[in-house]
Amino acid sequence: MNTYIFIYDDFANFEVALSALFMKAKGEIITVALEKREYVSEEGFKFLPHKILKNVKPEEVDLFIIPGGNYSSIYGNKKIYEFITKLYELNKCIAAICSGTIQIAKAGILDGKKFTTSMPIDEHSEFKKGIFLDENVVVDEKIITAKGNGYVDFAIEIGKVMDIYEDKDDLRETENYFKYFK
Repeated sequence: MNTYIFIYDDFANFEVALSALFMKAKGEIITVALEKREYVSEEGFKFLPHKILKNVKPEEVDLFIIPGGNYSSIYGNKKIYEFITKLYELNKCIAAICSGTIQIAKAGILDGKKFTTSMPIDEHSEFKKGIFLDENVVVDEKIITAKGNGYVDFAIEIGKVMDIYEDKDDLRETENYFKYFK
């Protein structure tokens, strides 16, 4: 299973680190960016992407994750929206957390879909065609969205949608450890 995580300057690594850990148990984690250069996360970590977006074949993607953070460096980039749209047309799983959700809204794939975000939805016209739910995480078919503080629920729901848990006990053990600290 190939999980692609989109990185950019000032992305919130903490929002997707647990999702990457879970998905790594079932396949490859591939970071992808617009250019082959170093990116610095919101936390100050440096990242060099495995691939650049123009070299990624949408057919090879099983899951595409867009973290939140300061999205100003990528907002309005048509290459991202075209790629997201192609993934959606191929019925690939697309997950976005916090401000990452604005990217899939701008691509038009939230139209008529349930979603959530930490962003003020009234300030962004891109969200008007979607159905906002004030919840930590929302799953609508193969689109998963979450508020930034819902990163644990986000990772668990991604695991459910991607069918990574061996059984109910495996899921319960994961929830107990990461969500309930047991």
